[in-house]
Amino acid sequence: MVQPEAGFRFSLDALLLASFARARAGQRLIDLGTGCGVAAFGFMLGRPLEIEAVGVDMDPAMIRAARENADRLGLAERFQAFEIPVDKVRERFEPEGFDLAVCNPPYRAPGGGRVCAKEERTQSRFETRGGLDDFLAAGFFLLKNQGLINLIYPADRLAALFNSLARARLEPKRMMMVHGRAREPARLVLVEARKNGRPELRVEPPLFLHQGEGGQTRLTGRAVEFCPFLACNPGN
Repeated sequence: MVQPEAGFRFSLDALLLASFARARAGQRLIDLGTGCGVAAFGFMLGRPLEIEAVGVDMDPAMIRAARENADRLGLAERFQAFEIPVDKVRERFEPEGFDLAVCNPPYRAPGGGRVCAKEERTQSRFETRGGLDDFLAAGFFLLKNQGLINLIYPADRLAALFNSLARARLEPKRMMMVHGRAREPARLVLVEARKNGRPELRVEPPLFLHQGEGGQTRLTGRAVEFCPFLACNPGN
């Protein structure tokens, strides 16, 4: 995957998100804060479905990388990328044009950690220009009624995520906790929410990424089964 040297370097978060989301043939996907397109491409490559996808991002270098990656992966005919912040999507898109959204939003509040040396990386990690509420508002606007948005977020901010989903009228329907190892606290949470959905949440079995210690550390079989892309980098 092509990635701008100065920009955010994608991690397993985007791959887990792509594996968690569900779709049917013929649906349209919007990737909010697409970066170099990893979540959208992982979603499209991981399913034998003719899915069309659109990615939006405020970083022009990321958009250029996403377009190049789409071409390299043979997905250029089914993927478009637009340089636009999530809080400006109303200026580019009609409402309710998508069936599904994926989102790996910035999750650190300004002042909540060390600022990155590169401004582009700071924007991708910190809520400096577009926080969680902006991403969810964009998802609500773009999704058809009863459409689904899928997010990955820090597990220790789950309460804040659920509060923001409620404000955006996006009802959590499915959730999975992601742990580094079986005896460690959850690090991440994957959540699927439905636009104007009814209250009913299914909590799926947790996902444990690693087993073993030190030099014997390896991915669990369940992690590779859930997200086969992880097998390309066993050191994760």
